[in-house]
Amino acid sequence: MLSDDNLDLIRSQIETAYKATEEPVVNELRNFAKQIKDNIKILRPYTATAVSFVSADGGNNNIKFNPCVLELVRVVDSRGVQCAIDPIFGNSNAANLNERVERIKPLKRLCDDLGLNKLSDISYLLAEMGQPEKTASAVKVYRDIVEWAILYDFLYNDWGNNTIIIREGLLRTKSIKNTIFPKLDKKIKEKCEEHKQKRNINVNIVGVAKESAVISRLSLALALENVFKLPYPCYVKVPEEIEQYCYNYDRTWFNTFNDVSSEEENQKYASMGKLFLVKFGEGAYDPVWPVDIAVWDVENAEMILGQLLHDARLGFPIPDFPLSIQNAHGHAKINGIEVDLIEDMLIEGIGKTLTDLERESIYRMKYLHRNLTGARYKNA
Repeated sequence: MLSDDNLDLIRSQIETAYKATEEPVVNELRNFAKQIKDNIKILRPYTATAVSFVSADGGNNNIKFNPCVLELVRVVDSRGVQCAIDPIFGNSNAANLNERVERIKPLKRLCDDLGLNKLSDISYLLAEMGQPEKTASAVKVYRDIVEWAILYDFLYNDWGNNTIIIREGLLRTKSIKNTIFPKLDKKIKEKCEEHKQKRNINVNIVGVAKESAVISRLSLALALENVFKLPYPCYVKVPEEIEQYCYNYDRTWFNTFNDVSSEEENQKYASMGKLFLVKFGEGAYDPVWPVDIAVWDVENAEMILGQLLHDARLGFPIPDFPLSIQNAHGHAKINGIEVDLIEDMLIEGIGKTLTDLERESIYRMKYLHRNLTGARYKNA
């Protein structure tokens, strides 16, 4: 236990070190917060159809029966429509992923429209599939690419009225090559424009995250300056220099089409969004969320964020957070019983080529080990 003398010494050292190293940083961030506060705008609701899609959490549907590790990539939208489902083994390689293109319609459409023959052409990181200790991150990248494919596929729907398509996460990615992303960006923009020209409706793309480096880095400064301590919904566009200060990524994380020369043949960037901080609630201490708006729609930010506000007002169980995302999560969730069923399917598949005695050994391994482990901790 620390003595009183120890505590007094630690307190003194903390105060001295804070003034020397941390206070200058906090003051700089407070200046950023003041700059943001000067540009806060009130937010009013606008009606529109809101639709979102999410993938089931990979950590909750990871089935292990070593050496076999199975993960279910499943994406469901806020209406309960299953957009993609794909059980993928940890020992899969890039060639195995390429086979998915013919099996999963959104991936097929994405690759065809981008002029790609193989899924592995989309990302360098997919080449890590099948490599020890790298497969888990590669599967995460694969899931992200599937989500982008579904977002793109949504733009082929004949939406009957103004629609906002909500991606959980910002409109930027490290999963897609920065030479391929500009092509996807162009295709998405063209499809949005097509809805406006042919059907006279607006289809807007937004990305909503639950956290970001900007909010994390500025949280103390925003609180000290009472930036969002307002009795109404509000929003602000984050200046680029502030966003760059808070991130340690290279410029492809911020650069959009507007930030590169249109004369460049091989454009490189990985973002199609500009960052806003948005408070959907009316309370002074309601949460603030990071939201990306497609760069070509920034001039319509008030209307688009108002559509998000209309959706977020009904948010449950997370208040003042888009209901569409929460509905999609509810539909996509894979419960414990379903995980057990998939595990049984895995064991059944393993046993297809085994003898009766070998299959018996597998089931003994599964159930006896589980029972003994459970009993041990139950009686501890």
